[in-house]
Amino acid sequence: MTRSRLEPGGKDGPGGIVRDSDQPGGCTWTQMWFLGRPEDSWRMMLPDIRMAPNQLWPLHWHDCWTAVVVLDGSVLMGDWWMKRGDVLIAAPGVEYGLLLNGPKGCELLEIFARDILSPGGYGEEYRDHPTLAYLKGLETIDFVLRPPARVENGSRQVVPVDATPGLQKGHLDGNAWWDLGDPADPERGIVFDRKLAAGAMLPSGSVDDWRGALVLDGSMTVGDTEFVKGDVLLVEPAAKVPEITGGAGGVHLLELARTAAALTR
Repeated sequence: MTRSRLEPGGKDGPGGIVRDSDQPGGCTWTQMWFLGRPEDSWRMMLPDIRMAPNQLWPLHWHDCWTAVVVLDGSVLMGDWWMKRGDVLIAAPGVEYGLLLNGPKGCELLEIFARDILSPGGYGEEYRDHPTLAYLKGLETIDFVLRPPARVENGSRQVVPVDATPGLQKGHLDGNAWWDLGDPADPERGIVFDRKLAAGAMLPSGSVDDWRGALVLDGSMTVGDTEFVKGDVLLVEPAAKVPEITGGAGGVHLLELARTAAALTR
């Protein structure tokens, strides 16, 4: 097991690095975790992304299942203003956006079910888009022809979420669940959340694949170790997980399973 933590600062970034930047087009800051080992054929990738107020990203897609979870601030996702706790699920190759960060910025997780398929692409018309042109670290972006089913998006700026097959809205309510793939596929990734009341317990045990959990609110103890808001727990296959107990105010967890095998305790 590994204990980690979101860096402080929320949408403003650690030490206000995003808020105070003079980067043209607005600054971004990213922290990343993986469910899987570097030598594995693929891993679930968990980037925590902090983005500047009013920053604009054009339509794009990824070649694996993707889950976007807003942690702080707000973002216009296509025609949907997403706020803390809102979730967007995108099937492989389904273009979504634009993304317009709210007036105070945004922090979100953009969870990729398979890291090797995460790059995706942008339409060729966005080669000179200011955000993509100015931000450092984006030199490897692929500008490619859209998949045939998405060609019509080349003539629009916004993809409506409800009207687009392969896009799904959701919200973290303590009992939500999303399969990143066919529900019958044992290799699918899974994103879900749960709430434990004060003193409620999960028994000790182990899992057969990688698991991750982020404390959204409240606190819990894992064995003798306390986890509070912003703490991250990463569990390798076959690792022995001690009993988990909800803290004095209970706990709200965002949980991730690399595959369905990670659900078995």
